[in-house]
Amino acid sequence: MPPRVPPLSEAMADVQEPLPWGRSTATEAVLEWLAEDRLLPLNPNSGAPAWISPRPEETKLNPPAGYVVSLVRLHERGFGVPMGRFMRALCDYYGAELHNFNPNSISQAAVFVAVCEGYLDIEAHWDPWIHLFLGELFVENVRGQSKRFARAGGLMLHLRPSRKNLYISNKMTTNNDGWTRGWFYLRNFSSKLSAFTNRVLR
Repeated sequence: MPPRVPPLSEAMADVQEPLPWGRSTATEAVLEWLAEDRLLPLNPNSGAPAWISPRPEETKLNPPAGYVVSLVRLHERGFGVPMGRFMRALCDYYGAELHNFNPNSISQAAVFVAVCEGYLDIEAHWDPWIHLFLGELFVENVRGQSKRFARAGGLMLHLRPSRKNLYISNKMTTNNDGWTRGWFYLRNFSSKLSAFTNRVLR
């Protein structure tokens, strides 16, 4: 694996601080549906739960010890629990926490792993990933205001435009409206994810 790169940064003096998280739409019923669809683990009858739905009045994130913040749409787009080795490496390489990935970035990583393991019969490998993909900073455009850093989804992973012909054709979802409101607490199994610090990529 290549050496870790420093966190993404850009000289953006005119970019404002991100908007607050706001109330979550990830109710217990929504998370139970994900678990029934095997996109989340089932909560055990005893011991630490695999996931916790935020309280209805909760607007400031405060995960219990041993938990991180995840978002419903990430699991719908291919983020698996327990987390795979390649996804852990992506977090470390880009200096990102789970909430810094947007849904399409998760999809890109999931498709890449499927191509490597299912078609090439190899483990997901860094050399082709770095050759084909790049990471960029996403900044939100807020109507009537200046640009803002993205509190969630600040890291975009996409194919290098000059190398699209070297990879399979795959179209990412263009409508992920409201996805940042679907936050909840996910157990950090074996501490494989970076601890949650509410980090905003700049």
